[in-house]
Amino acid sequence: MTGITSVILQSVLYATTTQQPLICSIPRMFQSTSTARDGCVWQTVPLKDGNSFEQRRQLIAAPDNFNLDLPFPTPSVAPKPPIPRVIPPTPTPEATPKRPVTPASAISLPRLTQEADRIAAGRAWKYFDRNWNPQTGFVNSVDNLPWTTWWDQGSALLGIHAARQLGLLPKEMFQQRMNTLLQTLEKLPLPATNLPNKAYSTHTAQMRQLNDTPDPKGISGWSALDMARFLLGLHVMRSHYPEYSDRINRIVARWNLSKLVKDGWLNGAIPKAGGLLEVQEGRLGYEQYAAHSLKLWNIQAPNALFNPPIKAVEVDGITLQIDERNFKNSGATNYLTNDPYLLWGLEMGWNDAVKPQVQNLLKVQVQRFQRTGILTAVNEDSLDRPPYFLYYSVYADGQPWQAFNTRGKAYPQFRFFSTKAAFCWFALMPDDPYTKMLRNFAQNLSDKNRGYFSGRYENSQLGVNASVDVNTNAIVLESLLYKARGRHPLVGN
Repeated sequence: MTGITSVILQSVLYATTTQQPLICSIPRMFQSTSTARDGCVWQTVPLKDGNSFEQRRQLIAAPDNFNLDLPFPTPSVAPKPPIPRVIPPTPTPEATPKRPVTPASAISLPRLTQEADRIAAGRAWKYFDRNWNPQTGFVNSVDNLPWTTWWDQGSALLGIHAARQLGLLPKEMFQQRMNTLLQTLEKLPLPATNLPNKAYSTHTAQMRQLNDTPDPKGISGWSALDMARFLLGLHVMRSHYPEYSDRINRIVARWNLSKLVKDGWLNGAIPKAGGLLEVQEGRLGYEQYAAHSLKLWNIQAPNALFNPPIKAVEVDGITLQIDERNFKNSGATNYLTNDPYLLWGLEMGWNDAVKPQVQNLLKVQVQRFQRTGILTAVNEDSLDRPPYFLYYSVYADGQPWQAFNTRGKAYPQFRFFSTKAAFCWFALMPDDPYTKMLRNFAQNLSDKNRGYFSGRYENSQLGVNASVDVNTNAIVLESLLYKARGRHPLVGN
């Protein structure tokens, strides 16, 4: 691997980079046994009269995802970003299957019937051809960068599954890749927590920190959100390819999954003062997507599913539900973006309770396009320039249509159109004229040798967002498989 060994990676977490707590003094709203639901530690402070009161001392909430602000390696040949054709503006899944699963070899594979879908699938698969590591079976999180998180490996599993189902990955090659990955997972080094560390090398499967430095003791902690997505991917594999089921179950049995939930909430851990500090993790959307994913392994997080602190807000006259836990009162931004809702729909299917939120989420983006002429498909995505990763949201931290990094800093100049959001919306709602427009715009946002770009900046002077990563390309493949399966979620058979 060339061009990356001297790259210094930036950490995603304030606690990782500074090891200094933030001080907050806002009123107490929530509490669990060790930390509040808004992510703050409480301590009892004695008074001179013998009484006491509780005051909050430290913000410790984890971000909604542990995606790193990654500087992207420079490819050996710089791509020439294409300018896509612009369309003129126009005004609860079960934990285990109830019946035996039919072996994959006995199932007729779904077919892509549209030429545009076949072209898109081939382009997205280019990423996997370039970034699969034969030493470990892992797929790089970012093109040409041998580093990964478990969220990204969950995407990789689902992308490989989609490729196998769509006929892009021959059976023998699929088996080789699965065996390599499972061998790595069987020997995966674990911290004392007996949960996979937050990050690993895709070349060696050794533990890494979020800044890609060695982490031999696994001091980076764990992410419940990341683990939930990876566990969903493993569940799809054990369900669709039962020949791997026993091995997958044995691998997962090594992990102390009970740590992923505490007092009914998702529970992660971040580095703190030479150790780990457990924190509530997830905000509305991400929180429920992850909790439903954990249910596939009989891990229950009832508060995350049914008791999130939410309130209604209006964005451009459309009512949306947002999480009351924001960056100011919890240290983690309450991003309202497409990603968790779209993945939820593709992979597990929406329940009736979430459908109004999904419908209004699309409606408000259509309305912004009609009002501004800017084709709108918000998302979390990697960028080809600093800060390298942003959450572009319909609403976050009291602001509509803002792009924040994980430290709560706004980058309005880098608002972007998301390739993976466009593919997902069209797969999920193919009869909507706006989703057709999104898909047409995204079709050619790719490099013929590397895969799909993350998207295109809304500022036309910036052009294509030429970052290339596993999440975009895996989710493009997922969306195409969902469509080829007659719009049946990927978890089902």
